Amino acid sequence: MQAAIGAQIIDTGERMIPPAEREVSFVFARHRFAYEYAAQYAKKRFVLDVGCGTGYGCKLLAETASYVCGIDYDGDAVRYCQRHFAADNVAYAQMNAAALGFRCAFDVAVSFQVIEHVADVHAFVEQIKRVVKPGGKIIIGTLNVPREKQAEHGNPFHQNEMDYTKFSGLMREQFSNFEIVGVIYGTRNLARRLLQRMPFYRWGAPFEKKELHQKGCGSGLGA
Repeated sequence: MQAAIGAQIIDTGERMIPPAEREVSFVFARHRFAYEYAAQYAKKRFVLDVGCGTGYGCKLLAETASYVCGIDYDGDAVRYCQRHFAADNVAYAQMNAAALGFRCAFDVAVSFQVIEHVADVHAFVEQIKRVVKPGGKIIIGTLNVPREKQAEHGNPFHQNEMDYTKFSGLMREQFSNFEIVGVIYGTRNLARRLLQRMPFYRWGAPFEKKELHQKGCGSGLGA
């Protein structure tokens, strides 16, 4: 669990914390892109963000949505959201995704990089389906972790990492109509390996945010 100190929150690797001003984070850019993709479905809609983390995504969706509700199980994270990413049409609440306190209340629900943290992925999706109106949209994002990489991945906060086959199987069981899209696969290319060997790259290493095993993002869109 992450603990809030003043206006900040400790980075344990469980949640994506927006980079500081002038700091560049490719990991954060991938996370933010998922919300930018979802924004096309949020226009003038009531939107739920399940596992809103630090709240930057809710604030982004609120730029076009009529109303955004962000929920997270951690009270410290919710207070961080309220302090840093408040808006007139955004509300944050401490709530367990396993027992959402709504029913058919939202046009759109999003949940990015959360499903791998839960033990029962089927119950998790069922809860989200229950709170979305008929004909609404559900957008779920997760890491694309090849099976042979799962053992070495070793994120202590993850309980259900999925590769494409497993994730698409889950979507097929839960939705009659869905689409799977991807951001990129996060392997290190030759140019990046060469860059990391440069002295100036190593000098900056103590100041950079660690890339905590992020391997890309797959999204399931259910209707």
